[in-house]
Amino acid sequence: MAVRPWRSLRVRLIASVVLIEVIMLSLLVWNNLDLIRRAHTDRLRDTAASMLQQIATTSGSYMVEVDYASLEEYLRNIATHPELAYLAVLDRDRRPVIRLGEVPAGGWPAPDRHPSEVRDARYDIATDIVFGGRAMGQVRMGFSLARMQQAIQAARLRSVAIAGTEIVLTILATVLIGIHLTRRLGQLAQAAQQVGAGDYEVAVPTGVPDEVGMTASAFNRMVAEVSQRTRRLQEALARERVIESTAIDGMITYDADGRILSVNPAMQTLFGYDEAELRGRHAALLLAPPPQDHDSDTTLWTRVTGARREVEGRRRDGSRFPMELYIGCIDVSGEPLYAATLHDITERKRAESECRTLLEGNRFLIHKSLAVQEEERRHLARELHDELGQCTTAIQADAELIHDMSQHKDRRVAASAEAIQAVSARMYDAVHAMMRRLRPTVLDDLGLVAALQDALRDWRERHPGTELEFSTDGELGDLGEPVNISLYRIVQEALTNVARHAGARRVRIGLSRRGGRGAGQVVLDVADDGRGMDPDLPRRGLGLIGMRERVEALHGTLRLETAPGRGLALHVVIPLGSAEMTA
Repeated sequence: MAVRPWRSLRVRLIASVVLIEVIMLSLLVWNNLDLIRRAHTDRLRDTAASMLQQIATTSGSYMVEVDYASLEEYLRNIATHPELAYLAVLDRDRRPVIRLGEVPAGGWPAPDRHPSEVRDARYDIATDIVFGGRAMGQVRMGFSLARMQQAIQAARLRSVAIAGTEIVLTILATVLIGIHLTRRLGQLAQAAQQVGAGDYEVAVPTGVPDEVGMTASAFNRMVAEVSQRTRRLQEALARERVIESTAIDGMITYDADGRILSVNPAMQTLFGYDEAELRGRHAALLLAPPPQDHDSDTTLWTRVTGARREVEGRRRDGSRFPMELYIGCIDVSGEPLYAATLHDITERKRAESECRTLLEGNRFLIHKSLAVQEEERRHLARELHDELGQCTTAIQADAELIHDMSQHKDRRVAASAEAIQAVSARMYDAVHAMMRRLRPTVLDDLGLVAALQDALRDWRERHPGTELEFSTDGELGDLGEPVNISLYRIVQEALTNVARHAGARRVRIGLSRRGGRGAGQVVLDVADDGRGMDPDLPRRGLGLIGMRERVEALHGTLRLETAPGRGLALHVVIPLGSAEMTA
C-alpha cells in the first residue's frame, strides 16, 4: 500500500526540522533586532545627555557676561554632530538668544524621556543653565532619529538575509540526511506490510548497527516468534476452557439477541439443564419471571454491569434461588459478544439473615439495657434524695442546734458543730450533684429546655475558657419522656467529649422542632471548633455508640461531620410520631 506524500515519514521529518529552524531563527532575529534597537537608542540617549550637560556647564559663564556672540561661536563648533537637529539657548525669561539648526515652530516641545518613546522622529531634551547657584537660562536640543532608524533597518536586512541563507542550507542538509535515513525505514515498512499479508518468511537486512538496524533486528525476531506466540495463545485458550469446565460458578456466552451460544458444565449443577438444552435458547430462561404487577426488564442481559447484580434464578424444576449476575461484553468482528457469570448466593443470604436476626436481638438488648439503666438512675436518685438527703438535712439541723447551745459555754463543742455543718453541707452538695447526674429532677418538673439550661450553666462554670451557645426553636414542651431523656443524655455525652478531647474554644448547641403538635421531628445540632478527628479511623469509645443506639431506639438518625483540625458537628433527627409510639 503506497504512502501518501504528506503522510510520508521523510516529508514529515523534513517539514518538522525546517519548521523548527524557521521558528528558532525567527526568535533569534527578533531578539537581535531588539538588542540592536536598544543599543542605538541607549547610545543616542547617552550622547545627547553628555552634550547637553557639557553645553549647560560651559554656557553659564557666557550668560553671566552676556557674551552671546562668543557663546554662539562656541556652540557652532559643537553643533556639528550629524544627528543634532537644533540647538537653542534661552535666557531667564525663556526667550531664545541663540538658535542653531531647525528650531521647532509653535512653542518648545516637552522633553522626551528616552529615544525609544519618541513618536515625532526627533528626540527633544532640555536642562537649566545654573551658574553660582543661580538659574541663568535653559539649553534645548533636538536630535533626529533618521540615522538611527537607517542603521536599525540595515541591521534588520542583514539579519533576515543571514536567517534566509541558514534556512536554505538547513533544507538542503535535511533533505539529504532524510533520504539516507528513511530509505531503510521504507524497507521496514514494506516488510511489515508483507507480514500483515501473512508472509512470515520475510527478513529485513539490518545493515549498520544503529537505531534502524536494531529495529530491523527486533522486527526479524518478532516475526520469528509469531508462530510461537500463536501456539502459546492456543495453549492459553485451552487453559481457559479447563477453568470454565471446573469452575463452580455458571458461565454462559450469548449474542445481542440474548440467545445462548455456550455454557460451562457448572450450569447443569446450578440449573439442571445440560448444554444442548440451553444452546440457542434465550438467557431469560435462567431467571425467575417478575411479579404480575411488574414489567419484565428486556434490557437486563445487554447491560454491562460494573459490579455483581443480585437477581433471582430459576432452575429446571421451577425452584427459585438467589444469585449474583455479572455481565461483560467484547466486540468480535463488529458484533457484540456477551458473557455472564452466575453465582449461587443461597448460603450467603442464609448467613446474612442470621446476622440480621442476631443484630436485631443485640440492638433490642441494648435498648432494653438503656431503659433499665435510666430506670435505675431514676430509682437511685430518688433513694439519694429520700434517704441520704433527709439524713444530711437532719445532721445539719442537729449541728446548728448544738452550735447555738454551746456557743457561749464550750468553744470546742461549737467549733466541732461548725465543722459538722460544713461537712454536711459539702455532703449535701455532692449528693445533689450526683442526683442531677443520675436523673435531673428539673427534667421531670420543668421539661427538657430547662434541664439543658441548668446542665449547660454548670458546664460553663466548670469550663470558663470555652464559649457555649444554646438556642431553641419551636414548641419543645411535649416531646415525651423517651425523647427528653435521650436528647438530654446525648448533650451530656457530647459536652463530655468536647471537654476531654476537642480542645474547643466555642461550642454551639441548637434544639428545634419542625412540624406541628403530635407530628414532625425534633432536631439537635452540636458543633465545636476543636481539633476534630479522622472519620475513617476506628473509634474505641462507647460514647458515640451509646448516642447512636439512643437515636436508633427512637427511629431517628445521627450524622457526624468532622475532619482533623476542622472541629466536629453532630446532627440528630428524631421523628416525633415514632418517638411517641416507642414511649
